Amino acid sequence: MATPRSSSTVADIADARRTMYRQQIVAAAEYEFSQTGFTDARMSEIAKTAGVSLATVYKHFAGKDDIWDALNAERMQEFVSAVHARTETVESPLEAILVGVRAEVEFFAAHPHFLQLHINEGLSWASPSGDAGRGGQRAAWRTGMEMITRAAEAAVKAGEITGLRPEIAGALVISALQVWLTDWVTRGKVTPIEAVADAVVRHLHISLGATPT
Repeated sequence: MATPRSSSTVADIADARRTMYRQQIVAAAEYEFSQTGFTDARMSEIAKTAGVSLATVYKHFAGKDDIWDALNAERMQEFVSAVHARTETVESPLEAILVGVRAEVEFFAAHPHFLQLHINEGLSWASPSGDAGRGGQRAAWRTGMEMITRAAEAAVKAGEITGLRPEIAGALVISALQVWLTDWVTRGKVTPIEAVADAVVRHLHISLGATPT
């Protein structure tokens, strides 16, 4: 006779299935948002791309805005973790910024649909205030801006950045990322991403007042 499943086992299976469906739907939405933009993306197409029914999509998300917020929150958590993993042992605050920038370029290159949907918005990543961005996207931009501004504050305090307020230094970093990554996409992503990262780092060595290497 088969041993009956415990209630905790059944709950674990249900949680795993729920997580799997949410991940499928978020990944499908990320693709659809990158192709058509948020406004024109249709829930039916998200369901089709995810390989699930429209009812299943609505079972896990209230609508497009809910999926959009979940996507931005998930990717931003991954983004912060990727930068932290690369910079946690770097002692120089300025070097940590530059190492972090390289990690950020590589992160966006590894998530091209996420990059594209932000480019599609046509807004400045360095101005995450007021009505800029949409829903969870605003929180994602603020998180990135605050993270880099804190790093710039440490570099200013250490005397590695002079003549710039931390907020301006942070905005320069974010703007450089947007300019170079948008150019990379526009040109068909043919330039090796390592070369793109090198170019951004060289630019920031100069714009942040450091001696270029």
